Amino acid sequence: LAFETAGRGVRVNATAPGGTEAPPRRIPRNSAAATEQEQQWYSQIVEQTKDSSLMKRYGSIDEQVGAILFLASDDASYITGVTLPVGGGDLG
Repeated sequence: LAFETAGRGVRVNATAPGGTEAPPRRIPRNSAAATEQEQQWYSQIVEQTKDSSLMKRYGSIDEQVGAILFLASDDASYITGVTLPVGGGDLG
């Protein structure tokens, strides 16, 4: 898409967010409460995500927004066709 739009002055970029603290969904995916097994699985995923990050924490929504606003700003006027990792140095 960046190749197709660059000649018209349109920049195309994306972010690749890592683990991010977020409020609960306003509309749950389903009405069933999470089982104890599901809660344990989720806790393990959270810890794995933190452990695989160089910063050893989840990011905030504000940090994700900051990266998006940067890419949309004039400060990024010479950046197009990139995906910016916003994952605290996620090592995968």
